[in-house]
Amino acid sequence: MKDLTISDAMKLVRSETAPAISIYLGTNVNDRDSHSKIRTNLQRLYKTAESLVVRTYDARARERLLQPLKKALANLKLSRSKGGVAIYHSETFTGIVRLPTAVADLAVAADSFHLKPVLRCAQIRRSYYILAIRKKYADLLRVTADGTRMVERVVINLKGERPMSDDDGSKRWLKDGIKIRRQEGVKEAMVTLHRKLDPYLLNDRLPLLLAGAPHYQDAFRAKSTYVNLIDRSLVGPIDELDMHAIAALSEGIMEQYFSAFDAQALVSFHRSKASGLASTNLKAIAKAAARGQVQSLLIAADRNVWGQIDRDTGNVRILDQRTDATADDLLDDIAELTLLKGGRVTVLPTTQMPEGGTIGAVLRWCDGSFPLLKHQSTGSIARPPRPQSDIGVSA
Repeated sequence: MKDLTISDAMKLVRSETAPAISIYLGTNVNDRDSHSKIRTNLQRLYKTAESLVVRTYDARARERLLQPLKKALANLKLSRSKGGVAIYHSETFTGIVRLPTAVADLAVAADSFHLKPVLRCAQIRRSYYILAIRKKYADLLRVTADGTRMVERVVINLKGERPMSDDDGSKRWLKDGIKIRRQEGVKEAMVTLHRKLDPYLLNDRLPLLLAGAPHYQDAFRAKSTYVNLIDRSLVGPIDELDMHAIAALSEGIMEQYFSAFDAQALVSFHRSKASGLASTNLKAIAKAAARGQVQSLLIAADRNVWGQIDRDTGNVRILDQRTDATADDLLDDIAELTLLKGGRVTVLPTTQMPEGGTIGAVLRWCDGSFPLLKHQSTGSIARPPRPQSDIGVSA
């Protein structure tokens, strides 16, 4: 069984294997014998997947598909954790993803892997950069659902400098307690910093969060033209903090930042509905997704619509329940089609969905009697509303 990252799992959207078994197992178990409970739940999920496969495939196909999975699960070591695991299996591939967020138990056997829970996980733990500006150097960190890594370290040599205020309130700089100079030295360091970081920032266009002393941040902002530079920041002494501690401190800010994107997706839906460019009709949305018309898709995280879809035409057949292994969650299938065609997908709780439904979509264009979309998406990341205050690192 191959260990996968969440990024690896997202690539399974393009997988064309069939049949495919997807198992999601929650590991946040509080029982005294949590290991036994987790193992029991896993066995129950396997039995569910097995029953779905048995309904559709012959004995030979079942043996090729199920026996390797049963063996892999028997050898799998699991323990209690805050999140869960996702297991993906086909005749040629078996992989596991250890998820950092909670997941509900689910087993699906279908023509493609079921990815909606991992899409939700990736959405909660979305990617962003942190620029930690210290006295001697600045670190560019990349935070993803799979963890935090160092991207670039830039030496800027600001040690010994601190701001001083003249009588008129303007700032000067004191170096080693003797030499006074103005902000030009810091500005020069920030020019160097921008030159080193721009290849990363402009290529990925991820949100950028600043961390460090306020005057260092101010100097960076004064030179920056990066459109995804976040207004909020981590303010305080960070010289003694490692990248994981800084990333942990950033979670609250980024959760609010990305929540604004979810709210923005809903606002976009309601605005577009007035002009006929938004819908909650699953069958219509499925056809639009197959044609590449869906610009932004909203799907319910805690609801499933079982059925079958023709990925070429978008025609769907909705089922009251899963009757065979070719039935999948149509919300998951439509999300995969949307991503393959370059659209965006937002996974929300049902309570936040438009009209309390299971699906909603904003279209790039409409046919026939529907008006054309006046403003096409540029693919850049829109900035959420400006927050009211900064959050400090230190007490």
